[in-house]
Amino acid sequence: MSKAIFNKKVLAAAIAGLMSVSLVGCGGSTGGQTGSSRINIEPYSKVEFNTDQVKSGDIQSSLTLELKPDGYSSNDYSIQQSDYKVQEVKVKEGDKVAKGDVMIQFEAKDIQKTIDQYTDQKERDQLLIDHYNRLASIDSSQDYSSDISAAKEDMDLADTYIKEQNERMKEYQVIADKNGTVTYVNSDLQYGYVTAGDTLITVDSGSSDYVSETADSYEFKEGQTYDADFQEATFTLKLTKCEKYTSSATGEEMQKLTFQPVSDMTGVTEADTLKMVIDKPVVKNVVYVNKKAVFDGSGEKKYVYTVNEDGYRNAVEVTVGDTVDDYTVIKSGLKAGEQVVIN
Repeated sequence: MSKAIFNKKVLAAAIAGLMSVSLVGCGGSTGGQTGSSRINIEPYSKVEFNTDQVKSGDIQSSLTLELKPDGYSSNDYSIQQSDYKVQEVKVKEGDKVAKGDVMIQFEAKDIQKTIDQYTDQKERDQLLIDHYNRLASIDSSQDYSSDISAAKEDMDLADTYIKEQNERMKEYQVIADKNGTVTYVNSDLQYGYVTAGDTLITVDSGSSDYVSETADSYEFKEGQTYDADFQEATFTLKLTKCEKYTSSATGEEMQKLTFQPVSDMTGVTEADTLKMVIDKPVVKNVVYVNKKAVFDGSGEKKYVYTVNEDGYRNAVEVTVGDTVDDYTVIKSGLKAGEQVVIN
């Protein structure tokens, strides 16, 4: 055998061996079957869509508003002294307070003693003046004007001292900064002492008006009354102002509404939110779909995807009307009972 022929046989054997290894590698594990390869193809699975049915009939819709107190604020009152002893808590939760009302009085015996002394002095001076006036009415020949003037000067001086002491007394009082409703009273006050920095009283403040904002196009009428609920109670409010504007954040056309209570609002604080539900006019005898089914096409065209019995979808151009709450009125392009895809 020649060297050339031998080399060809060796080369052929090597190629055959490599092919055998390659086939085994491609086939992988065959579960006991050897010498063959297998290709697995996933079966076709149909795409599932979130769909809704096209409806026809009347649309009864409503508008829900949350009414919040106009200019609402919440003020916490505390002191920075821990050695003050509580003399009197003058308010309880739910009480209405006016600006300047004393809500807590701490003991200030020396100041109070001085105020009482000058108050008694004023009362004595007034009795003296009354006495001199009676004597003058009995005997007009007697002149008591200088005595009356002296007593009046004493009263004026006493007033000055009382005002001075009252200013000092404010350091021992917790006074309301605004009109409002007491919504919290620290329970530790009942024990007579307080901790510096702790909230002693909370007062919620705001005007008597309520405000709300909405992007709904419902036509409100100033001067008209509406009902609003808080918990189990219903209150009547009058719309005093309706301001329309464009939101700088979203570009939406908005309405800001201001309501004035007609009912007695006892039991409602400045922190409470009222709920108002307004029934809107019924849209009668229309075809309509979930508003999420409608999408924009080129230009001003609108489309929906319908789904046939086999589960395939098809884009259909539609003419739309108003959107009422969660539904869009369809003027043409769909009929009741068809299935459409919800985006």
